[in-house]
Amino acid sequence: MQTAQSRSLFSLYLSYFADYFSWGAAIAFLAIYISTDQSPFHKLFWDRQLALGIAVACFPIGEVIGSPILGDLSDLIGRRVVLLGGLLGSIFSLALCAFGLWQGSFLLFLLGQLLAGFFAGKQAMAQAAIAEIDTGTKGQKLAFLSVLGGIAWITGPYFGNLLLEPRFIEQGGYIWPSLLASGVFGTSLICTYFFFEDNYQPNIAAFSATKFMKGIGHLFSLAIRERFFFLFLINLLGWYLIIVSLSYYLIQKFDLSVSQVGVYNNYLALCFTVGGIIGTAWILHRFRAKRILFWTQMAGAFGLFSLFGSEKMAELWIYLAIPAITEALIYPAYQTVLSDRANDQSQGKVFGLVNASNGACQFLAAGILGAIPSEFVGATILISACLFLFSAAFIPFSLRKKPHPKPM
Repeated sequence: MQTAQSRSLFSLYLSYFADYFSWGAAIAFLAIYISTDQSPFHKLFWDRQLALGIAVACFPIGEVIGSPILGDLSDLIGRRVVLLGGLLGSIFSLALCAFGLWQGSFLLFLLGQLLAGFFAGKQAMAQAAIAEIDTGTKGQKLAFLSVLGGIAWITGPYFGNLLLEPRFIEQGGYIWPSLLASGVFGTSLICTYFFFEDNYQPNIAAFSATKFMKGIGHLFSLAIRERFFFLFLINLLGWYLIIVSLSYYLIQKFDLSVSQVGVYNNYLALCFTVGGIIGTAWILHRFRAKRILFWTQMAGAFGLFSLFGSEKMAELWIYLAIPAITEALIYPAYQTVLSDRANDQSQGKVFGLVNASNGACQFLAAGILGAIPSEFVGATILISACLFLFSAAFIPFSLRKKPHPKPM
């Protein structure tokens, strides 16, 4: 029994890692695909900057649409079939991106990006299945996702960049990162097919299109009425503002080169990974998730305010580490509390909502960054700090009384 659970966890973790790795290996290089002189898209209908903005928006839009749909669907028909279907969809999506790059078809490439985001919504089902496996604590298992996300954040861009070297571009242009991502999803599909055992018992007889659409409606009504979920959104937006603006901030304030900025971005990912290890091995093993949220968010806010006011390069190593390590604890803690507040037949819906929030916050953070004049880009760090502080301040009020779980 324990071996079967371990194999199932392995396949679920691999699926989660595959999404983040593939994003870093292929999708993170959109500016290179579109804006460089070697871009395969020679016949664009739009200005290249506008085309880049549209391409960047496709993935989070697809994720916002796909996460609640696939999460709710997994509650109705089971985890295994949705995960296998989602992995097949991801393989097809990245292959379509590669084909669009090969043919120089921007519209096909956009469709591939949108579908890649949609099928990234299978993470909701994987997280729900991880939470349901009866081994370890829920907080520990979800905190380990921060470790995987951090590792993928480092390795994905590294391997993607290797495949953009001239010797590869000469043999196929920019198709190789997308093909690598598709191959990683293929490996995950094979492991899932042979190793994942679905212990969730859906009520297949009750499935209908009407019930499914009502479930989606209930999902978004939960987001509106749940104060605790609103605080999660505030914190998540603050985190994505850090991610999208850090490179610009370092270049503007400290006049760093592109390679130096890359080092600091990798350092941020490394600190996030360390935070996940701490959460898995100790914090979320010893303390209940809701007990750490206030202090970790306060610590993250302190680190961001300090980062905004830093003047020396040496200070960056300290002040970047604080919000990265604390966010690696905050994110799974929020997930754990939200999961605990839902009933057993609604876990897919809850994690679908969480993953849809990721896409929405990515999109909103990019919009906020674009609206701020370049000379004031540091203001995004200050905004992030305020969002962390605001979310922390209302945590005690939102957790004062735990509502009874309601069917969704």
